[in-house]
Amino acid sequence: MNFMRRERIAELLKERGSISLKELSSIFADVSEMTLRRDLLWAEEQGIAVRIRGGAKYQPGVQNREPSYDVRAIENRMAKEKIARLAIPYIKYGGSIFLDSGTTTMALAKLLPDMNLSLLTSGPNIALEASKKNIPDITLTGGSLNRSNLSLSGHVALNSVDGINIDTAFITPSGYTADAGLTCGNYNEGEMKRLIISKARTVIMLIDNSKIGKMLPFTFAHLEDADIVITDMRPPEELMEKAAASGVTVVFE
Repeated sequence: MNFMRRERIAELLKERGSISLKELSSIFADVSEMTLRRDLLWAEEQGIAVRIRGGAKYQPGVQNREPSYDVRAIENRMAKEKIARLAIPYIKYGGSIFLDSGTTTMALAKLLPDMNLSLLTSGPNIALEASKKNIPDITLTGGSLNRSNLSLSGHVALNSVDGINIDTAFITPSGYTADAGLTCGNYNEGEMKRLIISKARTVIMLIDNSKIGKMLPFTFAHLEDADIVITDMRPPEELMEKAAASGVTVVFE
């Protein structure tokens, strides 16, 4: 029965272009909304669609999911370590910083100076790594855990950030293209990144060159929303020109 319903949902998405949970609840009146949400998650995992607020949109061909954390942890390790070293000078004594979830920010957490600063993170593993230092004050957002990338997000995470001031936010996009901007693979995580960007005095994007030209479903920001981009090598001229026009500093070795 699940298979038949999901196949029908896939057909509806293709026919209509998008569908809401309200519409699905009307079509499948004997199925709970929670089950229909899982059906839409299945459609996203199959590469059929991307979830949007209140439903899903038919969008085949977009890379819907990021590789698991374990896979990403060993990819481009030297590039991530280089980016982390370049980012360290932007961590100031007594400041308040945000470290996004991700493998590049984990590399940064390992190099974190043992000094007076306030650290907020949406990555439980990053909080644990930072806790090896004696002095920094560490705050972990609440929220729902994404097991594949060890990130906390959702309404609880968003609410937990209220009242917290951020000097410098280190954000890790999963992809960047000139048209789509800075993208990630999860809607809720995109909302979290967007909120952090709005609160931070200085926004620093940490992005290795393998992610340039890569597009995931959810745009959370555009290049001009950053103050600084740190990458592992000189990026394509198109990005350099756009950054210069937007007043964004690009840092690389």
